[in-house]
Amino acid sequence: MLTLHCSWLFGRGASIANGLSWLVPDKWKQDLIENRITREAHINMIIKTVRDEIQKPSVHCRTYRRLLNLMAQSTGYSNYHNLITTNWDYLLQLEVNAWIKRNQPGHAPHFLGTHVYHLNGTVEPSESINRSPFLLETYSASYRKQSYEANKAFNSLLWSSLVVIIGMSFECDSDNGLLAALHANEDNIPLGEALFVVIDPCGENLDNVGRKLSQYFPRAGQQLMNCGLDEWIDSDMLELKGRILTPSSK
Repeated sequence: MLTLHCSWLFGRGASIANGLSWLVPDKWKQDLIENRITREAHINMIIKTVRDEIQKPSVHCRTYRRLLNLMAQSTGYSNYHNLITTNWDYLLQLEVNAWIKRNQPGHAPHFLGTHVYHLNGTVEPSESINRSPFLLETYSASYRKQSYEANKAFNSLLWSSLVVIIGMSFECDSDNGLLAALHANEDNIPLGEALFVVIDPCGENLDNVGRKLSQYFPRAGQQLMNCGLDEWIDSDMLELKGRILTPSSK
């Protein structure tokens, strides 16, 4: 049986859907630019703040929980999903771990790659040398360094014939550079002719992402959904039916 894997690329909009809307204050960025604070101190401030924000009552994983439940109900047995994020927070990893504990203790679910790959680093406590380095929005595309985690995520995207993009704008240089790096290989791998399903409640962001995808992957298909993640889950993610998901989930 043919195995299909779907790569999911989560941006800030996905964190917002789970109650985490914090942004790096402009003053912090300006202090860094004008050398009033070191880069290391700036990153440490971000790490501490995001960890504190995750603990607030308004922040939850309900939307991610609903997403994983629908994946579990609907994904064909030979298919699976890879989860990749440009966000620093680890809400999605928390919910993946909690879902496994509730539903399949001690066993990886058939439908899911259980490690959430962070392309831009993470505030999640870890001493692993394999994690991606912490990238700031102000970094240029060339600043992205190779790491085991980032390489795994990058290869997953290259070999995907189906990519779902949630709440990403590709406005900062580092994220825009990701598209350029993928484009360099697009003639020889499945991504060049993949279907991109893009979810964003902001029509302007959605149009901008569509234009960038057309520029970098002219042979690929697109389905642009002008809605939030919860709303799309409510629709049963119909754009994935008959592909990674079975035609009926109920």
